[in-house]
Amino acid sequence: MLSREEMLRRFAEILASNNTITITTKNRDGMVWSAKTYYGDEDGYIYVALEDQGHTLSNIKENPEVYFVIEKGSPDRFIQGYGRAEIIGPSSDYERERTIVVRKNFPIIPFLKIVPTTIVRIVPTRVFVSDFSKGWIPRFEINFNEEDFKKLKELYPKTPKWKLYVQATRPWVIYATIAAVIVGTLISGKFDLLRFLLTLIGAVSVHLAVNASADYFDYKKGADRWDTLGSSRVIVDKLLKPSEVLLLSMFLYGIALLSGLALWYLLNFDKVILYLIGIGFILGFFYAFVPIGWKYLALGDVAVFLAWSLISAGSYYVQTQTLDAKAFLGYMPVSLLIVGILHGNNMRDIYDDVRAGYRTFAGILGPELSKYYYALLILSAYILVPILIAFKIWPIWSLAVYITLPQALRNISWAFKPNYIQKGMLDFFTAQLQTSFSNVLILSLLLDILDKLI
Repeated sequence: MLSREEMLRRFAEILASNNTITITTKNRDGMVWSAKTYYGDEDGYIYVALEDQGHTLSNIKENPEVYFVIEKGSPDRFIQGYGRAEIIGPSSDYERERTIVVRKNFPIIPFLKIVPTTIVRIVPTRVFVSDFSKGWIPRFEINFNEEDFKKLKELYPKTPKWKLYVQATRPWVIYATIAAVIVGTLISGKFDLLRFLLTLIGAVSVHLAVNASADYFDYKKGADRWDTLGSSRVIVDKLLKPSEVLLLSMFLYGIALLSGLALWYLLNFDKVILYLIGIGFILGFFYAFVPIGWKYLALGDVAVFLAWSLISAGSYYVQTQTLDAKAFLGYMPVSLLIVGILHGNNMRDIYDDVRAGYRTFAGILGPELSKYYYALLILSAYILVPILIAFKIWPIWSLAVYITLPQALRNISWAFKPNYIQKGMLDFFTAQLQTSFSNVLILSLLLDILDKLI
């Protein structure tokens, strides 16, 4: 038999590890309505943002008793229960409670921006917890009292500081950099493991550092608010102090610098590698750092295109100590897709950026022309494929990247739709496209190497 404390601990762990809830409500006439939505949680309380005109909120106004299920589609760990719904107020007015919901569920932000919602807190009164993830135990029941919620404050899982630092760097976007290093290395036809690893560490460190510094300056300039997508949200959601994020950025730039110096030593103090490191530093460090800040001067697209193409060219040079345009050209299609990721973000944030007082190329073009520019970026990546093959920069196997074309056309169609929620996630879907495209390209280059060896 589990102790009361262990029961509460397991309840808290399940609650903290999930983010969707199915709520069933009933109005005074007995009409039942079930809805699934995102939730946030704190110390055992559940917070949801409900549509002002929805059946769920309407029912709660008449009858605050709710029934709920929290699960991930797996029968080994879930919560069923009863609760009392407390209406907090409009999502736009209650920052703390809104933050609790949003920090676990950033995809809900476009919805909250265009649909009037109300924050509701669900206070569990009686729950049934099924948790077979740590061995077989009978389903247990908790009837909550005031002391339980005090205890949950002590037991509730806390996010380790290191995880917040990782979140601040947005590591989920670094594959574009990893792919650039791999492609440049494969095109070179040579492979020195130590040089490759130092190049990878340096390039990834700069990318992560730029992400952290962009978060810092976007917040300071007022561009990143609760309703802004694209940031790591650690500053906006008050998980880390701005100064902590800036220091993290400086630390990562330091790692990149040490990697660059190690490469310079390995390459017998080659001057060209110093130039490449210097150009990369200028493009990366000043991408967000004011008073320059390429991204604030409508030069972000150019900086991103040059940076990722040069990562590929630099990776080629590190292996061969030879400058060759094919390493730069060989990553151009992917670089265009990466610019597409940035532009998708900037299309969504045009008005937020104007409000913050800085310019992007999307802001100059405006909402309508930005759609066509996005389409041009994406389609240009595919137009370049036969040209690169014809000039023997890519092998014939690389025609396989066209299997990602339906994904690209879907993204373009979404860019032209008025649905803000779909457009709000365009950068995310473009990143998925870039990953698919890069994977096929890398595989084709590996097949070409294998074919030559055989």
